[in-house]
Amino acid sequence: MELEVVWNAGAALGEGPIWYDNKLQWLDIERCRLHIYHPKDDKKETFTLPGKIGTVVPRKSGGLVLAMENGFALFDPATERLTPLPNPPGETMAGRFNDGKCDPQGRFWAGTMASENGVATGSLYRLDPDFQCEVIQTGIGCSNGLTWSHDHSTFYYIDSFKNRIEAYDFDPDSGSIDHMRILREEPKGEGLPVFDGMTIDTEGRLWVARWTGNCVQCIDPESGEILERIEVPVRKITACWFGGEDLGDLYITCASVDETDEQLKSQPNAGSLFRCRPGAKGIPAVAFAG
Repeated sequence: MELEVVWNAGAALGEGPIWYDNKLQWLDIERCRLHIYHPKDDKKETFTLPGKIGTVVPRKSGGLVLAMENGFALFDPATERLTPLPNPPGETMAGRFNDGKCDPQGRFWAGTMASENGVATGSLYRLDPDFQCEVIQTGIGCSNGLTWSHDHSTFYYIDSFKNRIEAYDFDPDSGSIDHMRILREEPKGEGLPVFDGMTIDTEGRLWVARWTGNCVQCIDPESGEILERIEVPVRKITACWFGGEDLGDLYITCASVDETDEQLKSQPNAGSLFRCRPGAKGIPAVAFAG
């Protein structure tokens, strides 16, 4: 499988790729940058915002919704206007936002990463189309990959702090989750691969980025078995998303942050945006309904 570098952006912490309206939005969290890639003409746009952006989703009525370090905000790339939202109040948040997506009903789910003395103190939030915000779960260490099954009955979620993929019963009407079970769990420890960003394909399989694991793995949603592995020549793989005209291009983000000079010498493409065609296809992104 050919793995192509489509944008050697040198991102410190590349994250959050999402394909919508024939373009790919992705982030450099540490450098407060929103990148937009237009593959049709290879156009590349970069916006630097006044704060770290943990995740981005498109908005049905136009523009984007950002989960930033101090809360949610609306952003219009055409005018570069940033409009902070009141929920959640910045003073109630522990840590900063790190990953998020819209559920099939167009509600924006995003969680934070925070811990104190080894205890997870972050939360998972849901922003509804009326801009009201609800805390879905507390005790989150590093909120990461999240996605929903095609029949909308299951919510898959990763807390990298626990290094596991969880599955919950999902109620699409109320937007609530219940009955957690562990789909796959791996040991934690310095240097060990960590579950990071996640997406789903048309067959319901989960594609998961592995921080310090040099790869993206395809995981069976029933057994938790690893079905496929895409090797990436960078240690810190952060997220992935299917895009392209047929949703058959898998875009992969990665990081260069906290690597030694020696490590970076062996990873000249750390912080780049990669693309490959693994033979699977993704599903269209859901825009925020508000």
